[in-house]
Parts: sequence; C-alpha cells; structure tokens
Amino acid sequence: MKACLKTSWWKVPLYCIAAGWISFRLKVRIGAAFAISRLPDGTVSIDNTRWMVMSGVIFVVFLLLGGLLFRRMSRQEVFYSASVMVVFNVIGGLISYFFQRTALGSSFAVFYSELHEWSGFVSQFVYDIGLNQWIGAVIVWAVPYLFVFFGKRLQDEKSTWSNGADKA
Repeated sequence: MKACLKTSWWKVPLYCIAAGWISFRLKVRIGAAFAISRLPDGTVSIDNTRWMVMSGVIFVVFLLLGGLLFRRMSRQEVFYSASVMVVFNVIGGLISYFFQRTALGSSFAVFYSELHEWSGFVSQFVYDIGLNQWIGAVIVWAVPYLFVFFGKRLQDEKSTWSNGADKA
C-alpha cells in the first residue's frame, strides 16, 4: 500500500489545479455571455442566480469527471491524495488572508483563487446561506475529500450494511 501512496499522492492535487484553471476560463467565457449583462444606462450587472447555476453545473461536471478518474484508486489512496490538496488549500487560504493587504499577497490571492475556482460554487453557496467566514473556509478547503466517495472500496472496508450475507 505504501508504494501505491508514493505513486498516487499527486493525482488529486494535479486534477484540482487543472480543473481550477480550466473552470476559471470557462466561467470568464460563459459568464460573460450568460450571467453578465449591460443595462440600458451603460452599467454592468451580474445575474447572481444565473452565475450560481453556471458555477454549480461546472462544479458538478468537474466533480463527476474527477470521480471517473479516481474510481480505480482505493478510497485510502484518494483520501491521502486529497489530504495533500487540503493542506495546500489551507496554506494558500491562510497566506491569502493574512497577506491580502500587501501587493505580493493580493497577487497571490488572485492566483490562488484562479487555481481553486473549480470549487467556487461551494464557496458562493456557503456565503449565500450566511455561514461564518472561517467555517465556510474550512468547508471549501475540504472539498477535495468529496472524491473519496468515488474511490473503490477494499474488501476489509465493506460496511456491515452491505447485504446482510455476513451475518448468515
């Protein structure tokens, strides 16, 4: 198992970063046509409902694509790989927060948010329901753990609820 972990720890972080980069570009392109409109007086407005729908669809698509990619990995492998991404998220989020008032910190925050954009829907949803900023941050940072549900179960991980054949 340790050999597998040494070769698969990078898969979830690489996928999340690539998905963030692609989804940022998709949101810029689609959002400009779908959610952003110019009003008759010349001002620009964003339809938040359309933006949330677009972000939600992009999130679900990237979540399902990631699930397809990680379905051959065990849940333990996916968990360890997702943990690497969660550590990156925590470090990046804290750097962005504590250094946001500096020029380098604000540049980092923009870069970090672009690479984290695939899960932007979760952030927007948590903000819309009014959760505390730090509780929302922890939830958003932990989004890569959703891929664990797509990993394959090992025989020793089987639930006692599976089919009841274990008891007979």
